[in-house]
Amino acid sequence: MDVLNTYGGGTDTVLIMFGIFGFVAGIAALSYGFVEAEVPALILGVLAVIVGIAAIVSSDTPIRHEVTIRPGHVIDATKYDVIEQRGAIYVIEEREQTEAK
Repeated sequence: MDVLNTYGGGTDTVLIMFGIFGFVAGIAALSYGFVEAEVPALILGVLAVIVGIAAIVSSDTPIRHEVTIRPGHVIDATKYDVIEQRGAIYVIEEREQTEAK
C-alpha cells in the first residue's frame, strides 16, 4: 500500500464557533421562554442547544489517506474503512480500535 496523500485529523473551527453561537442563543431563548412563559421560545431554545452541542461534538475530522494498492495486496479491513474509490486510488480511514475483552 502506497500512501499518496493524508488529510484531516484536525478540528473544524467554523463548526466550533457555530456550535458555541447555537448553544448561547439556545440558552438565551430558553431564559426568555421561562421568564415570559412562551412555549415557542422554549422549543426554539431546546432545538438550538441540541444543534449547538451536536456541532461541537462533530467538529473533529477523521484522518484519511489516499492510497494505491500494490498488485497482490489487500487493504486490512480490521484496521481501515474504505470511504471512496477513484480508479486505482482508494480513500481509507482508520477504524476506531475497540479493546478485546
